[in-house]
Order: sequence, then C-alpha cells, then structure tokens
Amino acid sequence: MTQGQPLFEFRKVADGVHVAVATPAYKVNCNTAIIETGDGVLIVDSHSKPSAARVVVQQLRDITREPVRYVVNTHFHWDHWQGNEVYPATYPNVEIITNDITREAMVRKSLKRIRDHVRSGPAEIAKLRADLAAATEPDRRAELAWNLQQAEAYLAEVRALQPALPTMAFAGSLRIFKRDREVHLHHLGRAHTEGDVFAHLPKEKLVVTGDAVIAWTPFMGDGYPEDWGGTLRRLEQLDFDLMLLGHGEPAGREWLAVFRGYVEDLVDAVRQEVATGATLDEVKQRVPDRLAPAYEQAFSKYGTYRPWRTGIQTNIERVFATVS
Repeated sequence: MTQGQPLFEFRKVADGVHVAVATPAYKVNCNTAIIETGDGVLIVDSHSKPSAARVVVQQLRDITREPVRYVVNTHFHWDHWQGNEVYPATYPNVEIITNDITREAMVRKSLKRIRDHVRSGPAEIAKLRADLAAATEPDRRAELAWNLQQAEAYLAEVRALQPALPTMAFAGSLRIFKRDREVHLHHLGRAHTEGDVFAHLPKEKLVVTGDAVIAWTPFMGDGYPEDWGGTLRRLEQLDFDLMLLGHGEPAGREWLAVFRGYVEDLVDAVRQEVATGATLDEVKQRVPDRLAPAYEQAFSKYGTYRPWRTGIQTNIERVFATVS
C-alpha cells in the first residue's frame, strides 16, 4: 500500500454479496464479506482498527439501505475484530457472532495483546523514525515514511479502543436462515487458530475462509500445522466454487488445493528432518529449497509484500516446535 491508495477495493461477487478486498499494507487490514439477507446485512470480519470499519460502513450506504444485523468474527487475531466497536455504535441492534472457542480466545489472549500493542507501539515508532533517518534511497524513504504514519495512527486508535466482544457464540455450526439468504457458520477443526470460523453460502456456492486460507504465505504463530491440512480437507467437502479469503484476492478451489498442499508438505518435510536429528537451523536451511519448486512462485504473487522465503522461515519454526 502506498500513500493515497484506498484501504479497500469493493467488488460484487454474487447477487447481494460484496467483498471489500484490503489493500496490502504495513498495518494490515483483513478482507470483509458484505452479505445482504433481505432484512439486513451480515458482515464477516471488522479489520484491525475502527477507522477501517468506518470506511466499510460508509461504503455500505452506497450498496444497500439495510442495517447491519450481524457481524461474524472468523478468529481472535487483532486485524479481524478490533473494528467491532463501530457496528454497535452505528447499528444498536447488531449481534456479533463467533464460536465459543474464539470468544474465549479473545477474552484470554486478544485483550492482553491490545495492551501489548499500546506498550510496544512507541518503540516500534522510534525504530521506524531511526530507519527513516538512516535511509537514503528515495523509494525506501517514502515507504518508511508511510509505514511510520500508519504506525502512529494505529497507536492513537488502539489507545482509545473500546473492544466489542461477540454477543453470541456457537459450538460446531450455526445456520442462519433469512428471507433471501442462507448462511452456514462452521468450525471444522484447528488451523490458523484453535477456533477458525468458515461462513458458507450454499446457494451462492461461496465460502468465506478467514485466515485459514489466504493469498500469501500464512502466519502460523498461533496455528496448528499438523491439524491445518485436515481442517482444509473438511472444507473441501463443502459445495462451493469461490473463496473470499482473509487476505488477498478471491480465489477458486484450485487455490485451496495449493494452499493445503503447502501446509501438508511443510509439515511432512519438517517431520522428516526432525526424524534424522536435524537442528532447527539445518531444517530452516534445507526445507525452503526442497519446497520452492512447488510453492515459491505460487506464493509470490504480491512481490516483496510478505515474501515466501521470509514467511516459510517462521512457518518452519512453528512446525519444528510442534513436531519435535
């Protein structure tokens, strides 16, 4: 994301269904699904900060006159739910929905991480300022200056955050039947987090994946790599043609096969290395070259943003810790 770019590109993907595709940025936002139901709107995920959610609310006025009745959070990570507070402030009767596991993770983990962001923000900003002062190349200076602006704006917002926790929680699955829409919410197992929620629209044959499937190398820091592939295999059993991903462009089923293949092949490769007694450093050196022919190009569509060679290093660390 460069300065002046919009936060989102809004697209219609089916009758009454839109997606706000977030522009890749230093302070990342997630994508948002906008689903009209006939008597209201269901939103999936609310971004990293209230100002981003307000952009979606403003755009909604050009899409529909219906009020937002439901907000679904796919998981507990900051960039998918910290904009929640905007919806009850704008639509007093809205219900915020997730599953029991994710709501508990928000209470146990997310609220603490918000405080951590407040504490760590000044040091992050100081480092960006130092990097900017030391940089000489014009493009790099422009990038750092824009990153600094984003970091400062984010810190101001997170300090004032009034977290809005889900008001409804389900176990397993929840089906919502409205006049013009049927939405199935599923927890299919552990993947990106312990409680990932998928939103399936069976008539429209589309699924909203959260970060269990994204367009670039996944973050596995809170993930369950050994379970992830099995969860995606259960996702494959649903009837759909289009995926609205947690980050990046919408994709078809073929991307699910690639993404699942990466996760499963990564786990298998690390497990084989561990079985030989390899150290973490040795695994981090060998596994990327082993998987690169199949996956490096596929996961490099966004150029220098979230590069595969960097992401796989942290993925290996997580897998190594779980299989050792």
